[in-house]
Amino acid sequence: MKARRSDDESLDSIRLRLDKCATQFDLFRLLREITEFYGFDSFFVAGSGEDGARTLSDMIIISSAQSNLIQRYDDLGLFDKSPLRRALAGTGVPFHCRLDVDFQGCTPEQLQALKAFREDFNIDSCFVTPVYHRDFGPGTVCFLGKKEPMCFADIADLALVSQLAHQKLRSVSAQPAVVDSPLTERERECLVWTSSGKTSVEIARILTLSEHTVNHYLNNAARKLNAVNRTQAVAFAIRQGFID
Repeated sequence: MKARRSDDESLDSIRLRLDKCATQFDLFRLLREITEFYGFDSFFVAGSGEDGARTLSDMIIISSAQSNLIQRYDDLGLFDKSPLRRALAGTGVPFHCRLDVDFQGCTPEQLQALKAFREDFNIDSCFVTPVYHRDFGPGTVCFLGKKEPMCFADIADLALVSQLAHQKLRSVSAQPAVVDSPLTERERECLVWTSSGKTSVEIARILTLSEHTVNHYLNNAARKLNAVNRTQAVAFAIRQGFID
């Protein structure tokens, strides 16, 4: 997918590869290629969050963005003023927005901080697709980067790809925890990624957590499963049916 071919051929290729994704990592790798293919730098998929979550960090499901990008965004206190707020409700149409003009009601200090944010991470826009899943509710798929306005055909194609990718992510995600499992959902996610051969650094990037937090979850999981290390914890969790 390095070079653009005809629109129909490119879209068909992406759809076929999405169908073949069997794990979260398969999808993560393909989404990174899609991100590059459409001229963006990073992506994230987010849900609406639980218990009235008010930060993007709490809503992220999977992301290729730098680990500190999402946290910095939250620290600016602009989430409720951003176009992402309405998109995370799962309503509206896909849109390509500028990070320098599409924020409303910001103070001069916030606008200055937003300018520094754009410069530090070399991004000026994002493409956002509101999504909805019948079992998991609303969310969004977002691509970030330094990108010129998109043509209608690319907007339509990337919006469709985003919808399909979101559905596939939900279908390949770890199954709901067994009722008597001692593991939290985050502990299970970290074990699932560990079972796929991912390091703590890689898991932190995928889940937009710090490496320290990932290690904390893995250590907790090992302790709960009476395992001496994460490798043994994965084996125990699979044996007990806590992860697939």
